[in-house]
This record gives sequence, C-alpha cells and structure tokens, in this order.
Amino acid sequence: MGANNHARQSNIELLRILTMIAIVAHHFAVHGGFEYATESISLNRFWIQFLQVGGKIGVNVFILISGYFLISLEKAKIGKILKLWSQVFFYSIVLFVIFAVTKEKSFDVRSLIYHLLPITFRQWWFASSYFVLFLLVPYINTLLKSFNKRQYKGFLLLLFICWCIIPTLTYTSFEGNALLWFVFLYSVSGYIRLFGFKTNLSGLKLVAISLAGILLIFVSAIVFDILGTKIALFADNTTYFYGMNRIPTFVVALLLFVGFLNIQIKTSKVINTISAAMFGVYLIHDNEDVRVFIWNTLFNSSSYSENSMLILYSLLIILVVFICCTMIELLRIHLLEKNYLPIINKLAQVIDKKKETVLSKLER
Repeated sequence: MGANNHARQSNIELLRILTMIAIVAHHFAVHGGFEYATESISLNRFWIQFLQVGGKIGVNVFILISGYFLISLEKAKIGKILKLWSQVFFYSIVLFVIFAVTKEKSFDVRSLIYHLLPITFRQWWFASSYFVLFLLVPYINTLLKSFNKRQYKGFLLLLFICWCIIPTLTYTSFEGNALLWFVFLYSVSGYIRLFGFKTNLSGLKLVAISLAGILLIFVSAIVFDILGTKIALFADNTTYFYGMNRIPTFVVALLLFVGFLNIQIKTSKVINTISAAMFGVYLIHDNEDVRVFIWNTLFNSSSYSENSMLILYSLLIILVVFICCTMIELLRIHLLEKNYLPIINKLAQVIDKKKETVLSKLER
C-alpha cells in the first residue's frame, strides 16, 4: 500500500520491509507462549522483551508511510478499496478452508460468516482499522488541506496531547482507539508532506537516534523487570512504554520515518517487489489460526524459553516465517491478483457511477 509500484521510493520501501520483520519478531515473542515468573531475571527473558519492542513502532511507521503518500488523494479510489478488501477476504477464506479441511478448525455457519466478513469482525485488528482509515482518507485530506500551517500545528498538538501525552502519563486511553490514533499518525505524516520537516541532521543520524531510542525503551523494560521483583505494579507493566501511543514509541517511529525519508538510495526492483508483499506477510502470519500453528505447533517456540539457543533459534524462525510468507504473497499477486484486478476495476467503475448518481440525487 502507499504509492504505486512505478513511483515507489526504495528508501521508504526498505523501511517497510525492516519494520515488517520487526513486527514478525514481535509476534514471535507475544504469541510464542513465553512465560517467565516475576522473580525470573534472565538473558532469555530480556531477549523476548527485546523482540517485542519493534512491534508497535512498526505499526506506527506503516501508518506514517501511508499518510505521506495518500495526503495528495482528492477522491476515493474505489478500485484500491476493493483491492484492499479482496486481499483481506482472500486470506480470511483460504486460511479458514485450509484449517477446516485439515480438521484444525471446526466448520460451522457462525465461523463461515465470521470469515466472510473479516473486516467487520476485526479478524485482523490492524486491517480493520486501516480499511476504515482508507475509506475516510479523502475527507480527512479535505479537512487537513483546509488548515493553514498554524492551524495544522494546533490540530496536531491537540491530538498529541489527547491521544499520546495523556495516555502515557495517566495509563488511560482518554476516549482513544486504534482508528483515532491512526488518524493522528496520518495527519502527522501529511503535515510533513505538505510543509516539510525541518532538521539539520542527516537521515542516517536520525535513524541512529531512533535506534538509540529503541534501546532506551528496551532498557525501561529491564528496569521495570528488576523493580517488579519487589513491586507488583512494575511487574504487571514491564513493557508499558512499548504501546503504540506511548510518547517514546511515537517519537522513535517518527524519527525512523523521517530518517529513511532523507536517505537517498537507488531505485531497487528487488526492494520494491519484496515491499509490495508486506501487507500480505502480516495477513498470513498473524491470522489467528496460523499464528497458533507456526509459533506453538510447528516450531514449539515456548520449549526454548530456558534454552541457551533461544536467541539463534528465534532469529532463524523469524527469518523463515518472513521469507515463506513473502513468497506466498508474491505468488498470490502474480498468479491470482493480476487476473482478477480487471474485474475489480470494472466493478469499481460501476460503483463509482452509482455513487455519483446517488450523490447527485441527494444534492437536489
């Protein structure tokens, strides 16, 4: 998602790939069944927490990328909406059928409806929130472009206070949710696209600072681990600053995005091709049935909780899952999507005409 293939910037596409690897690592850690006692202070526990740190940073980066490229959109692209929906629908149904046929999942009417409407029933929370954001993009853009620079800053400041500062300091959502947070992130990168981001630092320096920020977030977990051996409050919130709307996570994601934006690399067909598969990688490996199968059944990740080989094992498994999911998605794109895209485009034209007809009647 983002820019079209012919306009893809390989620096941003490389960032998209790296952040998806971080998201896969995050899912290995949070869905692998790793459990450590509060009084357990060990290298393996720290490593699992380190793998978690990039998950929500990656989510923030993906939305920042989308906002940067989609802010120029003036009207709803029905074809792109249908393409996004069809991709989510494809993996929902295909994976459901595979697990039902192999008896890994029961087949019933309720489950079928659930999988026929994956966005409605939030089978993937990110996909559902992103889809609604995508529907709202033309209207959000109209609002954002109506602001002058000062008004835009005031708008961002208000959202930052409500959905980042207050939640970080008070441990509340302050009437926020994933979609509203995505609107804020989208607005931030939209501002960068429209007005720029002034800095005297090079892209590489910004990336280096963001990496230092990641280490600091990780250190906060270690400190909370140690304090948690004595105080239950810290033990229950060891990864508190990992949340996607926490101040440190937001700042790191923003610096990463701006840093890569200012790193110039030659256009790479390989990078751009792999990057096009990243949303599919997410849909495949974080499907509710697939994640149980790969992390718990296939690789039995938790059995390595206390194993001295955990670090090497986890890196290998994360890489294998990422590569396999990338290959599956690329096959879907080149063997299936290119064949049904013409149908989607024709359907989009019909829907677009119907929409204009309805709007014309409402204007009377």
